[in-house]
Amino acid sequence: MTRPTETPTAPTTSPPRAATTADDRPDTRDMVVVHTGFRRELRLMPELVHAVADGDLERTEVVGAHLELWLTLLHGHHTREDDYLWPLLHERAPADLEPVVDLMEAQHAVVEELVDRISPLAASWRGTGAAQDRDTLARLLRRLYDALVEHMDDEESHLLPIAERVLTGPEWRELGKGGAEEIPRDVRLAVFGMFLADADPDATAMMVSHLPLPARVLIRLGLPRWAYRRYARRVHLTDVA
Repeated sequence: MTRPTETPTAPTTSPPRAATTADDRPDTRDMVVVHTGFRRELRLMPELVHAVADGDLERTEVVGAHLELWLTLLHGHHTREDDYLWPLLHERAPADLEPVVDLMEAQHAVVEELVDRISPLAASWRGTGAAQDRDTLARLLRRLYDALVEHMDDEESHLLPIAERVLTGPEWRELGKGGAEEIPRDVRLAVFGMFLADADPDATAMMVSHLPLPARVLIRLGLPRWAYRRYARRVHLTDVA
């Protein structure tokens, strides 16, 4: 799997401080929106893989490309947290909350170990369509789902409140910069639609307000949701997964 390497650079000289006003504090609902998309797609992934017939290379390619895309998005999301978010939180979180950040890092390591096993196996399966690779891949994806859901649940319950206390709005938004560039252009609209499909309307409006004008126009016209429905018909064989 080709993994993006560009991530935000954590400040090295910024003094520890909390946001001072309500407007200055981060709105972390965008993280929940992203997590919701990840949860749905990975929940569906094991059965999506397992349902491919032995030797059906055409269907294997469709599902394998979807899995590769999803793993790339996940890796980019976690790399930005590893390289940017955790250092800031280690610097600023109260000492009694440091174990929460340590737990997040440990959970990332578990997820990454599973991804490192899944990625080469997924590439092999795309080339052969072999049932043995398919079944092993489906089992590993179920384990990845369990590990990732545990991590995202803990992150939302325990870590986001810390981020809201000790980071500023601009610092939080820096975490998401560059994410769109990791997505291939031909599926970028569909991926935006995937993340927005189950999103809370208020959270969506907040996220959209920080995007460049062209992206805001596309979203308000409904093009990402349309693109995701079209994508889902090909991958999930239904309009909405």
